[in-house]
Amino acid sequence: MAYDIFISYRRKGAGAGVAGEIQAKLENRGFKVFLDVDEIGSGRFPDQIKQAIEECRDFILVLAPGTLDRCVEEGDWVRREIEEAEQLGKNIVGVALPGFNMPSSDSLPSSMRDIPTRQVFLWTHEYRVASFEKIVENLVSTREKNKKNHRIRVALLSLVLLAAIVISFFVFRNSLVESSNNEEKRVSPAQVEAARSFNSHVKKAQALTRDLPNAEEVKSNFQQYVSYKESFDKLMAGIAEYDSALLLKEEYGEAIVDSFDVNGNREVLSGIRKALLDGFITDVDAMLQVNYIEYAREDLKMARILALPADKPELDSLESVITKLSNN
Repeated sequence: MAYDIFISYRRKGAGAGVAGEIQAKLENRGFKVFLDVDEIGSGRFPDQIKQAIEECRDFILVLAPGTLDRCVEEGDWVRREIEEAEQLGKNIVGVALPGFNMPSSDSLPSSMRDIPTRQVFLWTHEYRVASFEKIVENLVSTREKNKKNHRIRVALLSLVLLAAIVISFFVFRNSLVESSNNEEKRVSPAQVEAARSFNSHVKKAQALTRDLPNAEEVKSNFQQYVSYKESFDKLMAGIAEYDSALLLKEEYGEAIVDSFDVNGNREVLSGIRKALLDGFITDVDAMLQVNYIEYAREDLKMARILALPADKPELDSLESVITKLSNN
């Protein structure tokens, strides 16, 4: 099992609890985390620890008061873990608990004198949520995960876009059928055909969106949700089906509606759609902050598919920023 992140900590003291909390939060985000919970005495550096450090991209060092005091001893395990991470060029991120004071470089072993120059984030009970988010932002594993998610989203978007184009073609073909010249008839042959198509779209939409989560669940777990192909695919296909039904209703009016409350169902789904749109816009902002122009452009494309006309000015503004950065 290859690990993304290795957590190093001193087992005695406050660091153990914080290390366990960070591990749980990271695993909830989908990362594979190594946290050694067994007490290890002096002796040969365990192969499993060395292998875990070699595999990981990131090395999180939990710094409680006194964590580095024993690192002057050559056999100290925290020192060995840090030295291994330094030697292998891992991304070392420090997490400092209240009361920890970073020692000077001169007081540390020569193999650890870069530690005071590493990025360190303060971890307090009141602000641990914000601290955790900053830690995640500075992980190499996060950037790799985002790249993978982008590739998945682009592939899903291409499939959904193709389906939407095909559906739109048939919807507009039906909507262009000439109505009967007999104005006295309440329901024309074109309206009958439109009613059948309307009912078919709504049935498909209801089947696709029946078991999807609510807007709050999507909003709080955006990254995991868009990476889950089956649910994301169903949602996007369901939105396309409802959109097609509403186009027909706008064209032919209430006369084509059978027994479906399409507006009520569509209002529930619009909350999920807005949560996804907000997530993609947040991703665009995040990618622009680190100058990932291509990823920002891909997220913006997905946002435009989900957006309603009222959202257009905000997306156009982001497009202008991307264009400006691309030309610089």
